[in-house]
Amino acid sequence: MADILNLTDEQLPAVNPWFNIGNKLWDEPEPLENNHEVHFPLMSKNMQKENLLQFIQWQIQNSHKCNQVEEYIFWQIMELFCHQNGKVMMCEVASLLLKVYDLLQKKPVEVRNVQTLKEWCLPLARLLCSAAPDDKQREAVIKMGDDLASRKLTFAAHICYVVAKVELGSRGQFELIGCDRLPYGMLALFEPFLRTETYEYVLWLTSGKAQPSFQIFKYLLASRMAYLYAPERAIKYCEVIARAVVTFPDRTTRSFTEQLVLLSCKLQNEDAEEPEWLLELKQLHRTKLASANVSDDPEQHMTSTSQTFRASEIQQSEGCLLNENISELQCPDSEHYADLEALLSLRYQLGELLRSGHFGFVFKAVRIADKKKVAVKVVTKYIPLTTTKMPGVSEELPTEVALMMMASKPPVCSNIVELLEWFDMGSEFVMILERPSPCMDLVEFQKLQKGFLSESQARDIMVQVIRAARHCRDRGVFHCDIRAENLIINPDTLEVKLIDFGCGELLKDTTYKYYYGTMYFAPPEWLYGDKYMAVPATIWGLGVLLFHLLTGEFPFEGLLSLNYGYLKVPPDLSPECFHLLMWCLDVNPETRPSFEHLLRHEWFTGTVQDKVQVRQ
Repeated sequence: MADILNLTDEQLPAVNPWFNIGNKLWDEPEPLENNHEVHFPLMSKNMQKENLLQFIQWQIQNSHKCNQVEEYIFWQIMELFCHQNGKVMMCEVASLLLKVYDLLQKKPVEVRNVQTLKEWCLPLARLLCSAAPDDKQREAVIKMGDDLASRKLTFAAHICYVVAKVELGSRGQFELIGCDRLPYGMLALFEPFLRTETYEYVLWLTSGKAQPSFQIFKYLLASRMAYLYAPERAIKYCEVIARAVVTFPDRTTRSFTEQLVLLSCKLQNEDAEEPEWLLELKQLHRTKLASANVSDDPEQHMTSTSQTFRASEIQQSEGCLLNENISELQCPDSEHYADLEALLSLRYQLGELLRSGHFGFVFKAVRIADKKKVAVKVVTKYIPLTTTKMPGVSEELPTEVALMMMASKPPVCSNIVELLEWFDMGSEFVMILERPSPCMDLVEFQKLQKGFLSESQARDIMVQVIRAARHCRDRGVFHCDIRAENLIINPDTLEVKLIDFGCGELLKDTTYKYYYGTMYFAPPEWLYGDKYMAVPATIWGLGVLLFHLLTGEFPFEGLLSLNYGYLKVPPDLSPECFHLLMWCLDVNPETRPSFEHLLRHEWFTGTVQDKVQVRQ
């Protein structure tokens, strides 16, 4: 990728359409000529195969110059297939491989991957020259690809699948050609997408069909184009995806159709008549809604809004248990402990210290009246202590207390820990909180599961977290820090409760400038533009949390990974889970799902069957 980005003006090919997307993501100048630009997407009506062949020829030259061996071979094969409209004999591919091998053998020894050619290029050529029947020969090529994939020779394996014209997504992670990980970053997605879309076109030449599993990646690109000020290109991809989807409706989920409708409607000119392809897509979506017994109009969720609430309805009732970043456990001095115990002794029996951090302390306790287990959280009023004046309430309260009171307005949410009462002690405030038993935070629970959860465990947890987040929105609360450390779980029942509103704010329908949550969860719109909306940022954070539960790792570490990053998605992940994850992690905040979209997603409404997970 770096070789392409460093080309001079004279080296930039007129046939490369990607340099026209804009300066938002990369800074290449416009091509010197546009007479032969390829009309991406390739499945569009305006695409001219002659221009595509010029584009492929440029890719061949560039990959040869940059010593990208597998890339060079792949584009040579694509040129052969395109020249002959996909009707190529195996022996012709064999002849091509032998010529390429001979050419590359003359390169300097240090050329990358030339030495590995002996492991697959010549054996593949010999296999394609065999006299076996076509079906047996194809089976042998696919088997060879599987063997190469098991030896981590991913690109070589994919070349075998390409020669055998294997459907995308049917062999493990054969979805983006040349990748054993998901190229999430836009600059990382660049080359794999071009390769895969060209391969899809080659398959279309003979089958007349698009590739179902590739449509989600087309959508991923279209959404980013819309966000990066290239809506004219984004709408073209939406049209191509829609035309493909209506040809194989049984292989497209309701949620993906809904997602595509949302983006397509957003990109349409309000005054223009809706095109035929969009009308057909909407009809397909209505049919899927009816068959799923779900009634909801996705266009109603084009923008995220908070539910209006009346201040007079806010009551001091339930809330949450604190679990901030914990420093080394240190007990408060005995005099302070005695003062606290004296204050609470008539109502609570104070027990051992649970947690300690820069916020203060959390103790075990028991309510004397009914022996209810509680937690006592003591928060130091360090400067600056944020306070909040709730609508209709004259006095200002500590923000955490105010938010918990608002989130606890009946009907209560069982996935948020209760605030029972609170006291102002001058230099500190004290919250009496529900203490579920048994319980641990999700980080501890993950450690018991070897660092990551099964898909069914993650699903049971995430549906509860989404309900808690939606409840916060409905009460006008922005939690801002929904992560594993701030979620407690009963390991016996898997019941989950949201805790720690210490980073939260009042929910508003305008942008926020400051981000107080954990940086691993920071939304890209804030990293790119220093502002964000609460609900889309929360949805992004839910995607990060889901990825973390499934892998034990965080997907992003700032702008660099957003641009260049790869995600190591579990190979056994279900298509439904993958789609939900990618929808939450949509770079475009305007096209992320709503809470309602998430809760009716097929991953939650269907059945998850965990496969045997073997991960390194």
